[in-house]
Amino acid sequence: MFRHSFQHKFVTVYSSIGSKPLAIWDVRTKNGHVRRLTDEDLNSLVLEVMGVNVATTYITAPCAPCPSLSIKLPFLVMLLKNLKKYFSFEVQILDDRKSLRRLRFSNYQSETRVDCFSITMPLSLVPNWNQVQLNLADFTRRAYGTNYVEAVRLQLHANVRVKTIYFSDRLYTQDDTPADLRLVRPIPRLIKMRVPAGMATGRLGKVPDEPVESVRPTTPEAEEAPATSSEPVEDPTTPPETEETPAMLPDEEVQEEPVEATE
Repeated sequence: MFRHSFQHKFVTVYSSIGSKPLAIWDVRTKNGHVRRLTDEDLNSLVLEVMGVNVATTYITAPCAPCPSLSIKLPFLVMLLKNLKKYFSFEVQILDDRKSLRRLRFSNYQSETRVDCFSITMPLSLVPNWNQVQLNLADFTRRAYGTNYVEAVRLQLHANVRVKTIYFSDRLYTQDDTPADLRLVRPIPRLIKMRVPAGMATGRLGKVPDEPVESVRPTTPEAEEAPATSSEPVEDPTTPPETEETPAMLPDEEVQEEPVEATE
């Protein structure tokens, strides 16, 4: 499939971004499903492969009738999410002896087994998302003493979520990898809080362990208006009226009325 393509640094065989992510893949499902959904951790579209039986639900590339991927880059990188269920995948390669070798990885195997044409190895995944990096040339040389030529087929079984699968000529750092091939998690939003001046200088008073009840000052009462009287107010410009009393002459004596005596 990629034999006549220019294989420089990266060759992507699956990306969850796009209108047809499974364009070169065949899908096999039995008592399971293969669907694209939005992952809550990455907040991005991913492919979910789920099934009751690991062997009967999988996706494989390339799709028929193409016989081989023909990818010569030796490093396989997959961005996978650990769903805490049984999961496996396998890579079929061609070495310089023109022999097909099958490398099978799973999280339910406990030991490595090497046969004439297959290798079974345990796979350890951390919780949540993982970046799996495999050196196919090193595995081929260690197991069979031959040289890696190309990757022929890739098969991904249930149960897993996958974001990106690609081949590369070497392992790249996060900064050197293209943005669409990175495992990027959303950065939590930072909330800027205003720090009191006393806290920055260390002069802030000690905070009591228990809340202190403060007494609220009483509300001042409104001043009473002066009471109004119904008596007329005297005009200061008018002199007060005085009753005239008859003047008594000095020679006149006041005659007292006789008082009757009672026995």
